Amino acid sequence: MVYCGKASQGCQNCRTRRIKCDKKRPECSQCIRVGKKCPGYRDQLSLMFRDESSKVIQKAHAQWGSSGSPAEQSGNFVSNSASASAWADESSSSASDSPPESSSIPPPQLVPAKIPKKVELNMEQQGLQFYINRYLMHHPDSPRTSEEVATYFTSANAAQGVMIAVGLAGLSNLLGNKNMNLVARSKYVASLKQTGQLIASNDPGSLVARIRSVVTLALFEVVQGKGSRVAVGLASTHVNGAVAVLRSVLPLPQAPNKGVHAILQLLFSMFIPYQATDTPLPSGFFETLKFCKQLMQGVPESCSVDLAIAMVRLLQLSATFEHTVYTDGRPAVDDIIRQFIQLDNTFDSLERQLLEAFPFKENRGEYPPEAVFRGKWHKYNVIWAARIWNHYRWAHILTNQKLVKFMSTYPISSSRTLPTPQRVKCYATIERLAEDILISVPSHWHHPTLDPEVTREFEADGYGNSGAVGVPSLLWHLKVAGCAPNVPPEFWDWAYNAMQVVWRQMGMLHAKALSETMEQYRSKLDKEVDGHKVKLEEEEDQRRIYSMI
Repeated sequence: MVYCGKASQGCQNCRTRRIKCDKKRPECSQCIRVGKKCPGYRDQLSLMFRDESSKVIQKAHAQWGSSGSPAEQSGNFVSNSASASAWADESSSSASDSPPESSSIPPPQLVPAKIPKKVELNMEQQGLQFYINRYLMHHPDSPRTSEEVATYFTSANAAQGVMIAVGLAGLSNLLGNKNMNLVARSKYVASLKQTGQLIASNDPGSLVARIRSVVTLALFEVVQGKGSRVAVGLASTHVNGAVAVLRSVLPLPQAPNKGVHAILQLLFSMFIPYQATDTPLPSGFFETLKFCKQLMQGVPESCSVDLAIAMVRLLQLSATFEHTVYTDGRPAVDDIIRQFIQLDNTFDSLERQLLEAFPFKENRGEYPPEAVFRGKWHKYNVIWAARIWNHYRWAHILTNQKLVKFMSTYPISSSRTLPTPQRVKCYATIERLAEDILISVPSHWHHPTLDPEVTREFEADGYGNSGAVGVPSLLWHLKVAGCAPNVPPEFWDWAYNAMQVVWRQMGMLHAKALSETMEQYRSKLDKEVDGHKVKLEEEEDQRRIYSMI
């Protein structure tokens, strides 16, 4: 089971004939036109997790130029042969020095075998250890007690292979170890197949294992992705699969809000790849949102579904704007600006609802400045609330960022539709929400300079012991906050440095790629500032010349 590109969703007849299928139900138009019986369409859940491991292995062999598996070629990364030979030498030496039975010399006392102080780990053990230390433990939503750790791994047997893959991928990125990287990919392919088999079994008792395994597969793509756009695009494939798994079992009577929180977290994380890759949201996304709204009818937390609907609107308006040619002063420009203003008002209303449903408190203290922005931190009741707030913040920032862009790109239309108070509000909202994202970081991720005991006060209650699963979304939020228009340079510096620490600590290539995107933004901004300075100097020189004349 592996994703090998976007699979055709057409019927078998159209796929055989290699023609476009309109996928109408109960029969497609192409089959009706030629008078054939339409065989119907493949189940989307099984389609997402179809077994194509052999194709991936063939591609990998072609790329790696080998006929055997990477794991077989690399062997153990750290060998115990030195210790073993030392024990063997000691044993043989004792045997050869033993006196004959007739000798009157008393036999020497038996000396206990020397046990090495440090037992070296093989490659897979190193990967699992790295995953546990950097991706599972020491995060706000992590197992705390030995019982919680035991419970976590009891329900994660199927996910251990991909945990090793994630750990080896991060470690190989930091060490530049190609053999380790090949083993990581090999473990990933094996885990894809194992996860597919687990999902196909449809065992109700394995729900947690299925979700955990699929989400960890998505994490592998983010850790191993060579670029932010590619990484989030591939990761979204697995998140789609996790949504399909959850959607098939909801509602869950024993879970909070009937299990809607879990599926909403996945849906919110999907906004980022769809926005970053400029990809339209699938129809199933809207159906799932509607289903969540029904399950949360009359519950205060239902405003989280309304937030998701507003974010859908943001992506739709942004796509319309990016793919349409506008001329300043025309009605079409006035209309798109007004729609963004209306969306901004919707987010303002949602903020009031979120404060009621998910209240939080801002605190201050003396902490390392690189770990806690301006000495401030938020206290949330649950980690779910902390994540909802940051999704709201980045979406509202991008909405106002569009309005700011309209001011400079379409001055005629914006002068008619954006009054001065609205313009001032845009910049104030952007800076306030960007600061809130930076202040919220200790609730999502712990800087390594912080003492573990200190981090306890930052943490909110969690549900799933998800560890670093929320870090990729946080990285995107940091990028949005640091690169928001007109925010102080301090915002960029702090967000960039935090992202660099994540890269150095976890080996997550997604963090490195977003750091490079931030560097490009800063370089472009510096050039614009330098160009503006040069222009001002030239104007000042011209004024001096004219005054002399």
